[in-house]
Amino acid sequence: MRFLILRAYDITDNARPDVVYLDFYDDTLAQPLAMAAAAVDMKGDGRLDWRLADDINHNGVTDTLDAAMALEFAQQFLEFNWFSQDGSADKYLMVFAVDFDANGIPDTVRLHFHQGEGQLDDESLAYTAAYFTNEVGTADGAHISQDVNNDGRVNGVDAELVRRFSSNFLLFGWHDARRPTPSTPPCKPLLNRP
Repeated sequence: MRFLILRAYDITDNARPDVVYLDFYDDTLAQPLAMAAAAVDMKGDGRLDWRLADDINHNGVTDTLDAAMALEFAQQFLEFNWFSQDGSADKYLMVFAVDFDANGIPDTVRLHFHQGEGQLDDESLAYTAAYFTNEVGTADGAHISQDVNNDGRVNGVDAELVRRFSSNFLLFGWHDARRPTPSTPPCKPLLNRP
C-alpha cells in the first residue's frame, strides 16, 4: 500500500509549526520510505519558504517543480492546525487513496489524523476525513469531514479544505492504482532521516 505521512513541528516554540516533513511510503518495498520532502519556515512569519524534495511527481527528474509541489502541499497541510509542540512527535496525518473498483482511478482519498507516539494503529487514530472522487477520478465528488482545521466549528471551510487537500494529493499519483512505467528510473530519497 502506498501512503503519505505528514508531520509538522513547532521547533522554535512559538506556538506555530516551523517545519513540515512529507514521507512517501510503499509498504511493498524492502525500504518502505520511497521518497521524502521537507519545508521550513526560515523567516518565522508562518509561511514555509525553504524546501527540499525528491522526485515526488514521478517524472524521472528531481527539480524545482517537485520542490514547488512539496512547498504548496506542506503549506496547505498547516491549515489543518495539526502539529506537534514542545519537542514531541505525537501528531501526524496519514493520507492514502483507494481504488475500490480496480479501474486504475482512485475512488476516495482518506485522511487519518493520528495522535500518539509509536505505530500507526487504531489506538492512535484521533479522527478521520474522506473525499470521494467522481467516476473519472477528478476530485469533485462528495466529501465527508468534521472539524479538520480545529477551529471548533464544522462548516464549509472544513469541507473545502478536505476537497483542496485531496485534489492536490491526487496530483502526486501516489496510490496503488498507478505503477511506474518501465522508462521511469527508481527514485533515490534525497532526505535521509532516522
